[in-house]
Amino acid sequence: MTQVRAPRRRGTEVTAAIEAAVMAIVVEKGADAVTMEAVAARAGTSKPVLYRRWPDRAALLRDVLLRRATGAIPAEDTGSYRTDMLAILRGWAAVLTGPGSRVIQAIVAAMAQDPDFAAAFREGVIGWRKREMADLLARGIDRGDVRPDVPVEIARELGQGILWHRFLITGDPIDDEVVVQIVDEVLVPFVSPARSSR
Repeated sequence: MTQVRAPRRRGTEVTAAIEAAVMAIVVEKGADAVTMEAVAARAGTSKPVLYRRWPDRAALLRDVLLRRATGAIPAEDTGSYRTDMLAILRGWAAVLTGPGSRVIQAIVAAMAQDPDFAAAFREGVIGWRKREMADLLARGIDRGDVRPDVPVEIARELGQGILWHRFLITGDPIDDEVVVQIVDEVLVPFVSPARSSR
């Protein structure tokens, strides 16, 4: 009897399977469990396939986590500063309270252990988020719902900083109620054009 071979997967399919394998291992067992052997087995591929794309497990983990982190938070223009910030903080809340929280924990741990990863994360993710937030505030200024003299370096970190503090330090709840409260009682009043006359 002739054995039917499974169709060969294309490059994008293999890459997607590898990324899914890395994320599944991180969520189930933590970043330390991400090895070339474990990922290859989970993705249904071989270690040589991995090594053709990444020189080692650190590079593989770094690449997958950075790409996943940049895709997790909304960056669309919703039409107002308030709704922009609600979308962004709800995105962060979903990441920090769902299965993605294990990924965030893995990122924090990897940053402490891997200076190259820390630098890449700060530039590729944190730097990107800073630029996105600066653009968001600039749009608000153009629309008139953000004061022109807003201190961008503070305003862009306020809401996210509160959620990260709860996630990493206090363990206080991160839910939609606190997201709306942060936006309506902290962020909107802070950037409101009415403050510019004070």
